Amino acid sequence: MNLTLYGVEIWSTALLFGRIGGMIMLLPGFGEPSVPGRIRLAFALAVAIALGPALASNVPPPADSAMGMAFQVGAEVLIGVLLGGAARMLVSALATAGQIVGMEMGISFAQTADPTATGSGQLVAVFLGVMGVALIFTTGLHHMFLQGVAGSYEVISIGGQPPVGDAAQLALEATATSFRVGFQMAVPLLVAGMLFRVGMGVLSRLIPQIQVFFVALPLQIMGGLVVLALGLSTGMLIWLDSLERYATWLR
Repeated sequence: MNLTLYGVEIWSTALLFGRIGGMIMLLPGFGEPSVPGRIRLAFALAVAIALGPALASNVPPPADSAMGMAFQVGAEVLIGVLLGGAARMLVSALATAGQIVGMEMGISFAQTADPTATGSGQLVAVFLGVMGVALIFTTGLHHMFLQGVAGSYEVISIGGQPPVGDAAQLALEATATSFRVGFQMAVPLLVAGMLFRVGMGVLSRLIPQIQVFFVALPLQIMGGLVVLALGLSTGMLIWLDSLERYATWLR
């Protein structure tokens, strides 16, 4: 028998909230560190209550003991953290790309406040992170993630055991995709940086009197900004495509 409070089934909502809370705490856009945890959890509870009537028939009955019920809820939390963490890993591609681009531009030590986090970060990485969050809401990806929250119950049924083997495979694929996308976003700067260094090396050989370091640094920053501006749209599209693929898989 499922107890109710103001028409809300407590056990069904608790199980749904376990997974949805774990996902919302980590999903891109919703799970940014700058968003207070209480707000994220309150939003997750609202989503769980909204999905309750549609998924109540699939909710298994509570275990006979308190330990058993805690295990059931804990398993749902673990599944939610797994699915949300894979999406969060894809977001780290922006930080990877930002660090590489910053090194190629010679501004890797430049720090600035990160509006999406609680501290500071590398300048280019913070810029890409803020743009990424803005694009998630601008392109409607947050709607796909919310649909993915509901669709996750078709991927892994509610009350089921956490798929340990599949979880390891998902984490490995998310990590590999994150590094691949981050590298793809930074490729234009890597190529331009290599050509620039070769050119400066040739120039120092031809005209030894020139202080190449003092000439190269401002040109390196200016050239890096130009290449970043030219390749930014393509790089962000590659990143958005990786997020969209994951959200589509959840749905």
